[in-house]
Amino acid sequence: MSKRNTPKDDWLLNAEVQTKITYISGRWEVSLVFIDTKDPKRILVKRINDFRSKRLAEINANYMQKTAAKDSRGTQKANKNDYDINNN
Repeated sequence: MSKRNTPKDDWLLNAEVQTKITYISGRWEVSLVFIDTKDPKRILVKRINDFRSKRLAEINANYMQKTAAKDSRGTQKANKNDYDINNN
């Protein structure tokens, strides 16, 4: 049985995908950040995995970003001035 998108999740199909790499407890954690290009205040952060080195995290983040993005060329862009993400 396949999992279907609900209408409220349809924005994810055209979302811009960014990566976030943070150092937590001796490991480098990779998360994907999905940003709605029509409403940049709507975001979803999904933790992917953690890695022993920053370089491994960067390689995997790049791969996951290209895999998750609808358009692997990266043409889906949200206006950076429309949102302000505070890490606190």
